[in-house]
Parts: sequence; C-alpha cells; structure tokens
Amino acid sequence: MLVAAALVVAVVPGAAAQSDPSLRLVSLGPAVISPNGNGVNDVLRLRVNARPGALLGLRAYVWGGRLVGWKRIRTGVAGHGPELAWDGTTSTGRDLPDGSYLVTVCYKDSGRLLPARGVPRPGVAEASVLRPPWRRSGCLANPRVVRVERLAASVGSTGSFRQGEKVPLVVSADRGEATTQLEQDCTGASRAFTGDRVPLGAPPGLYHVVARDPQGDEFRAPVVVRAPVRLDRPKPHTALVVWPYLTWRAYNAYDADLNGIPDSWYQFWRQRRVSLTGPILRDGVEDDHKAAAPFSRWLCSRSVRTQQITDVELGRLPLSTLRRYAAVVFPGHSEYYEPATYDLLKRYRDGGGNLVFLQANPFYRQVRLDRPHNAVVMTDYDAREGRSDFALAGVGYDGCCFPRARAAPYVAASGRDYERVRWLFRGTGIGPGQPFGVAASESDRVDPELTPRNHVIAAEAIIRGKRGVINAAMTWSRAGRGQVFATGNYTFLRMGHGITYKLLDNVWRRLVG
Repeated sequence: MLVAAALVVAVVPGAAAQSDPSLRLVSLGPAVISPNGNGVNDVLRLRVNARPGALLGLRAYVWGGRLVGWKRIRTGVAGHGPELAWDGTTSTGRDLPDGSYLVTVCYKDSGRLLPARGVPRPGVAEASVLRPPWRRSGCLANPRVVRVERLAASVGSTGSFRQGEKVPLVVSADRGEATTQLEQDCTGASRAFTGDRVPLGAPPGLYHVVARDPQGDEFRAPVVVRAPVRLDRPKPHTALVVWPYLTWRAYNAYDADLNGIPDSWYQFWRQRRVSLTGPILRDGVEDDHKAAAPFSRWLCSRSVRTQQITDVELGRLPLSTLRRYAAVVFPGHSEYYEPATYDLLKRYRDGGGNLVFLQANPFYRQVRLDRPHNAVVMTDYDAREGRSDFALAGVGYDGCCFPRARAAPYVAASGRDYERVRWLFRGTGIGPGQPFGVAASESDRVDPELTPRNHVIAAEAIIRGKRGVINAAMTWSRAGRGQVFATGNYTFLRMGHGITYKLLDNVWRRLVG
C-alpha cells in the first residue's frame, strides 16, 4: 500500500503536462509590425501546434540593458486554440516603443525554467543570457524576435554631403507613404528635400532629414553638410568642425542582427560590434544631440568660416590638408576614435594646429571599421598607455552618471593661472576665483604625468560622485607648436548662451582667428 501511494503522488502532477505536445511554431508574421492603426502590418499573428482548446498565452521580452538583461513585458494576450495575435501593446494598453522584442507562446502552466547553457559569467544580464526567462518547458522551443517599427529613416553613409549631392536615404514606412524634409539644426528651419538632394545654398552644418507619415509618426536621420569648397582649399581662418559619427553609432539601440539585443556594448558588455548602417534609435536622434545643439545655434549666429565633416572622414585626410585649417573643432561627444585619426591629430597639433573639444570624454577608446561587414568594432578598453586622451586633449575621463542635483558650478582660476587665460573670460564678467555656469554628467580631469606640462586649469568644478570626488577641468594647454582647449564637461554648451556664447567667441578668436 505504501508503494502504491508513492506511485500516485509521483504520477498525478505530471499527467496534465504530458497530455499536451511540446510547443512548436508553425507560422509567424509579419516579422516587422507597425502598430499605428492604419490597417497595414498592425498585428503580429502566430500559429503553434497546440491542440484546439488549449489555453495559451503570448509573452514578450525586451532587453533591459547591460545591467538588467531580459525583462518580461505582460501583453495580456491569451486564448484557446493554436492562434494568437498581438498589436504591440502591454496588458494595460500602452504602446511599446520601436525596437526588437522576443516573442514566445506558452501554455497556461509554463512549466519549469530549462537548464543553463554556456559559460557562467558575473552580472545579472549575463545570467539572463545564460538562462533566459523565456526558455521554459511549457513554452515555444523556438521563440522569435519581432521588430516594432512604425517609421524609420537612415542614411547609408559615414560621410558628409555637399550642396546638390544625393543623400542615400532609406525610409521605412507603410505603403511607402512618407514625406521628407531637411531640417537645419541651428534654426529648426526646414528645406525641401527634392530627390533626396542637399539643397543648393544650404550652409554647412548638422542637419536632420525628418520623415513623417500620415499617422503622425516622425523619425530623423542626421546629415552633415559641407561648405561648397574643396576640403583641401579652405579660406584663411577656417575651422574644421568634426561630428562624431562613430560615437553616434556606438550609443545606438538598433538591433541589426535581430537577436533581440541591441548591437552596442552599452547594451551588452560582451558585444563588441555595432552596425554602421540602419536607423538610430530612439527616433533617429543621436545620443549627444541636445548637448551639441547649442553649438550649432551659436555657429548660425556668428559670421565665422567652417568646413564640416564626420570623424570617419577626418581619419582619411592627408596631413597636408589638415594643416590648411586654423583649428579642428569637436562639438560632439567624440569618445570613440580610430588610431590613425589620433596619430593624425597629434601631428597636426604638434606642428602648430589647434584643437577644441567642447564635450567631455574625448578620444577615450579605440575602434576600427569593418567595412565588409558594415560595422564598428571596439578594439581597446582603455588606450591611455599608448594613445592617451590626456596627452591629446589635455584632459581625460574622470567620472559620470551622478544625480543632477549634485552638479556644481565651475570656479575660475585665480592668480597667475587666471592671468594666463584672461583672454578666455574677456567680456564675461567672470573674475579670478568666481563661480559660473554648471558642470554635470560626464567630466574630465588633468593627469600630472600625461597632460602636456604647459597647461592651465582655467576653471574647475568639484562634483560629489557615486564613488568619491569627480573633477571637471576646463583646460587650455600647449603641446608642440599648437594649442588645445577642452571644456572638461559634457554640459558646457548647455550652460546658457549668455555665458557659453561669450566663452565660445573668445575661444574662436584665440584659436581660429
């Protein structure tokens, strides 16, 4: 009797599970849904091999970043039978943003979490990859990644464009119904974008192609427009403005290979390759856009000469061409660089060229372009022993990501140091030792061994970070026969035009002429 009772206990709990087959996907479509209510690809439909009447639920998962890993999204989709449909919303009716989502179907009893596969690594995200929450005995053995994409636009080039040149624009819209305009960053004014060509008369600068569909969706793609002169024939006192295409791609949340995890090391630390092509998520706006936009507005309010290109193009210029420019100016977050570009800039500076870095964290990590695979590959975690950010820019990364409530004002230098950089504060009303502006987010410090010896900390903010003090050092330095100005902080351009514009005027007067 005792043996029989034991057999009953062992068999009964598994009886229901054994009555249903293991779930397999029979069909799924479309692979890209655009849930905007126009009746075109609004709904994802799945069919599995479950018996009619079996209670099923649709589960969706999204990648939550390198500190989180996979997160479940409750869809509220359930039904009896082999077919289910999902419109890209949560159980509360909230529309999910564009991106990649892993979709699976499970029985009401989703069963046990299946054993881990692979090599264990530290971290929550790594654990969720090793043993993902969607690999369960009562769920699909072959879940799929689905892209939600209402509207998207991208430019298939790493370079800049001259007036009249055709931009290789790709727009993804239902039925191809979308309009495009070219919007100038500095004014917000839109220009006709006939035939996807840069309009004649468009001044040099950063623009965005703005795509709009009949449902009111909007998507952007950055476009750098050059001045209508040859790169090797600039007029005197011209600055070469360089936009950080490589960093734009590094921070992108686009999932080009459709594995559900965005192709960026910022999303998954083991990921070392990001796509050079495809839209920039979210909404086509580059990560540093708000921080750099004030520079574009300042530029449009001044009568100064610039030529404008991307950092990919910069690394392919001959030194003889670069030396024709009074200064090379980096208005964006130029964190990633190719080694050849670093070496080129160092020779340019040492030979008498001037460098201006208007955001923090310049030239911090090396990458290489993998052209056959349209990718950027990070090759070095920290290149300070070889190509140091301190040695080139005068400052290097110190810290970031503290609460904005801890932001601190810059304090101007005093004594002899102030006298050496008095030109910087001309007309600002900022005297020796006086506070001004604010330093927040990523910040840079000087290094006693790596920063060029002939340098002055023109102003500094001391910030209470998560793990101690963070320094934001606004620095002017001399190396070789050239000069370098670095703001030492990510938010310098957003201090307010009353301060920022005057400081920019003075930097331009000193380093560009």
